[in-house]
Amino acid sequence: MIPTKITEMSEQLVAWRRHLHRHPELGYEEHATQAFIMEQLENMGHQPRPAGGTGVVVDLGKRGPRILARADMDALPITETAAVPYRSENPGAMHACGHDGHVAMLLGVAKILPDLLHDHGVSARLIFQPAEEKHPGGAYKMIEDGVLDGVARVTGLHLQAEMPSGRIGARVGVQSANSDRFLIRIEGRGGHGSAPHHTVDPVPVLGQLIGSLQTIVSRMVNPIDAAVLSIGAVEAGSAFNAIASSAEIRGTVRTFDQTVRDTIEARMKTMVDAICQASGASAQVNYMRGYPSVVNTEDEYQIFREVVEQYAGDGAWFDVEERMGGEDFAYYLQKRPGVFWNLGAQLGEHPYPHHHSLFTFDESVMPLGVWIMAQTIIGLGQGL
Repeated sequence: MIPTKITEMSEQLVAWRRHLHRHPELGYEEHATQAFIMEQLENMGHQPRPAGGTGVVVDLGKRGPRILARADMDALPITETAAVPYRSENPGAMHACGHDGHVAMLLGVAKILPDLLHDHGVSARLIFQPAEEKHPGGAYKMIEDGVLDGVARVTGLHLQAEMPSGRIGARVGVQSANSDRFLIRIEGRGGHGSAPHHTVDPVPVLGQLIGSLQTIVSRMVNPIDAAVLSIGAVEAGSAFNAIASSAEIRGTVRTFDQTVRDTIEARMKTMVDAICQASGASAQVNYMRGYPSVVNTEDEYQIFREVVEQYAGDGAWFDVEERMGGEDFAYYLQKRPGVFWNLGAQLGEHPYPHHHSLFTFDESVMPLGVWIMAQTIIGLGQGL
């Protein structure tokens, strides 16, 4: 189903991806990545321009509806431990989520798309976005820079290393979670560990909160409504014989429903105040709302599914379930109708998850990703 000229791009796609993997850059620091992308696009005869600080935009085609396709380009603050020949050469930074593959595939789309656009009367805007992993997300800056001006529909993809290679899917409506963060700082009164009665120890308060916060999801949210509250960091004190003056908890909340989101935030603040008051401590709660849910629109989802069924072969379609992960592509979908989809890239029977220091993915699926993305752009344009 994939034309020979697309499968023959595999070596180039792998080369692009591995170059990016060796030289990862964190959000809003993607200067070398930006320069590399612009160089490749210029070599194809395109006229890219910077956007969103360290992002890149290129317009293809001059007639018909304009469809936007996006690839995220930032790495994560992770030290890679995989013994691969293209291992990260930037200590403390790693492409551990597949963004290097996303960029490589969108460069492949830029290479093949002009002829297709001319034949079908559609135009495209390809955007390489910084800082998807860095709150509040690079989508904001790209939108502020006008990348949605004149755009009718949007699409984007994400490689999934835990989804069978070559399978492709999406879902209509909500596909990812609201992704929020919180920081709770407990203020007590420190002192010597031998005289706790002269202190207000924030550590027992912290311990109470760790257990009590879990009851918000288990006892205060309707069991039918999915929600996650996870504590990712706990900090207090620095000496074995000293009671700390303060303690801190940091974590994340994931929800699909806006009312559930509101309930968890309100209950968290009430619970923290009550426990601290009972213990003589005080607290500050900083609840930071992050990316909203990715919500695919029905017409665009149907067009995408027809593209997959026509161009990816029998058995390629995969019914994607709702995921608790966050994704700032949601901001584009708040402004324009579109579809965000997943491409399976599982390597081996037990793949390492995204954001793991040993993460990798099946590079052989990239030509398929190029072909389906190009045909999705065409299909979304012709459907108007």
